[in-house]
Amino acid sequence: MRKLPLVLNLICLPVFADVSAYLDRNTITAQDTVRLTLEADSRIQQEIDFSPLYRNFQFLGSKQLTLSSHAGGDSQYRTRWEVLLRPKSTGEINIPPLQLGLESSNSLQLKVLSGAARESGLQGEQVFIEASLDTNEVYQDSQLIYTVRLYHAIELLPDTQLTDPYLPGALIKPLGEQARSTQQVRGRNYSVIEQRYALFPGQTGTLTLDGPIFEGRARQDNSQIQLQARPLEVAVIPPAYQSARGYWLPATVLTLDDDWQTGALPNTAATSLGENLSYSISMTATGLPASRLPSLAPPAGANFDISVDSVELAEDVSEQGLTSRRTEHIVLRPHTAGALTLSPIDITWWDLNTDSARNVALPEHLLQVKPRSPAAEAALAMAAALPQPRTQADINTAADKSSPHAAINAAAATAASVARLQQALNESRLLIGLLTVISLISSLGWLYTFNHLRQLRREEQQQAQQEEMRRRRKLLMAHQMAEKNTFQALAMACQQNNPEVAKLRLVEWAQNFWPDQHIFNSEDISDAARSQTLDFLILDLEQHVHQDDKALWQGDLLLEAIEKLRDRRPEGYEAAPLPELHFASG
Repeated sequence: MRKLPLVLNLICLPVFADVSAYLDRNTITAQDTVRLTLEADSRIQQEIDFSPLYRNFQFLGSKQLTLSSHAGGDSQYRTRWEVLLRPKSTGEINIPPLQLGLESSNSLQLKVLSGAARESGLQGEQVFIEASLDTNEVYQDSQLIYTVRLYHAIELLPDTQLTDPYLPGALIKPLGEQARSTQQVRGRNYSVIEQRYALFPGQTGTLTLDGPIFEGRARQDNSQIQLQARPLEVAVIPPAYQSARGYWLPATVLTLDDDWQTGALPNTAATSLGENLSYSISMTATGLPASRLPSLAPPAGANFDISVDSVELAEDVSEQGLTSRRTEHIVLRPHTAGALTLSPIDITWWDLNTDSARNVALPEHLLQVKPRSPAAEAALAMAAALPQPRTQADINTAADKSSPHAAINAAAATAASVARLQQALNESRLLIGLLTVISLISSLGWLYTFNHLRQLRREEQQQAQQEEMRRRRKLLMAHQMAEKNTFQALAMACQQNNPEVAKLRLVEWAQNFWPDQHIFNSEDISDAARSQTLDFLILDLEQHVHQDDKALWQGDLLLEAIEKLRDRRPEGYEAAPLPELHFASG
C-alpha cells in the first residue's frame, strides 16, 4: 500500500502543455498590487509551485479556472491561474519561470516605482496630466475611448515613460502613436503629449480606471518627476442580448460582404465537378477588436464540403476608435453535378448609435455545378485503361505460373489491355479534333473582339477631339469677351488721364489680348508687343505713376497705340476656326 501514492504521483507528474505568463501591468508603484496570469493549453489538475515568487512579492491569493470552447465538433480546454501579488521592493523585479510538470512559463519584468506617484498635478504647474473618457457608461465588451494628455512647460529628458491605463478585466489597445503639440494654458505655453486608448471592459459593475503613470526627469536640474492621472469611475452594464451562436457584438458600424472569384453574378456562381470554388467573406466593425469578431463560414451541405483555407485579421485606427476586419478565405468542394444552394449568412449585432439590435446578412447563393468536361472524362478513361506498373511480386508470381493455361490467360489479358488502349487513343484523337475546332472559333472571336475594340477606341478619340475643340472655342470666346471689357476699362482710364488706374487696366487687357503668354507687369507687355512706340509710352506712364506729377499725364497717345495693336489682328479674328487636333491612331 505504501507504493500506491508513489505510483499515482508518477502518473500525474508528466504534464506536456504550453504555459504562458503575462501581467496586467508592467509598471506599478510600491503601494499597488499586480495580477499575474498563467495559462496552459490543456485541462490540468496539478498545482503550480509558486514558491519562487515569495522572495520579491507578498502572496495575496490565487485561483484556478478551466476554460472550454467548442467549435466544429471539437472541444478545446485551457487552464488559467490568477495570482495577486504586492512587491516587497522597488526597481526592476524579475518574475522567474514557474514550473508545471515538465514545462515552464516565460520570465517577466516588472518595474516598481519608489513611493506613490503624485496625482495628476494642477493646471499652471510645470508638469501636469489630464485624462478624459468619451462616456462614463458602456456595455460589457464595447469600446471606451480614453485620452490622456501630458502638459510640460519645462524640457524633459528623452528617457520619459508613460504607462498604459489599467481597468480590471479589460482589453486595452493604444490608438496609434503619441501625438505632440503645443498649447497655451492660463497664459503659459506648454508642450503636450497626447495618447488615445481603446478600452474593452470584460466585467460588469462600477469599475475604477487607474490612470497611466508618468515617470521622467527635467533636463534643467535632472530632477525626478512622477505623476499619475486621476482615477475615473466607469459603469459597465451587462450585454443587452446574446445571439443564438453565443456572441455579443456592440459596435457603431458593422458590415458584411463576400467576394466570389468566378466573375459570376452576385447571387449565382458556376463551377465544374471536380473543381474547387474559392471565395471570401469579410466582416468590418467599428468599435470592436478583431479578436472578438465571430466565424463567418456557412455550414456544409449534403452535396458539398466547405473548409476555411485561411483567416486574415486587420485593425485600423481612426477618430471613431478601432475599426477591425475579419476575412475568411473559403474553399467549396462539390460532390455531385447540378444546382446547389449555399444558405444565407445572418449576423445580429448591437448598434450603439441607436441602442438597438440590428441584422446584417448575405443572401443565399445558387451554385451551378456542371458535369465533367469531355477532356476530363477522356483523361480519366485513359488513366483507367492504361496498365498499372508491375511490382517484383507480380513478376515472381507470373514466373511461377508457367502452365499453358496461365499463358493463355495472360495473352487474353494483354489483348484486352491493348484493345482498351486503342479505344482510349481513338477517344483522344476525337478530343484533339474537338479542341482544334474550339481553338479556331476562339481565335475568330478574339479577332472580332479586337476589331470591335479598335472601332470603339476610334469613336472615343473622335468624341474627345470634338470635346476638346468645343472647350478651346469656349475659352477663346471668353478671352475675346474679356479683352473687349478690359479694353473699354483701359480706354476710360486713358480718357480720364488717370495713370494709376490705366497701369492696372493695361496689364489686365494685355493678359486677355495675349492669353498664351505669361504677363504680370509692364516688361512682359513690352516683350509681347515688340513696339518701340508702346515701350516709350509705357515708360512715360511708369514715370508719372511714381512721381508727383500724375495730373500732367495724358492718356490719348497710349490709347492710340493700343488701338493700332488691336487693328493689326488678322481679319476675322473673332470668327477664326480653331486648329484641328490630331490624335495618334490606334
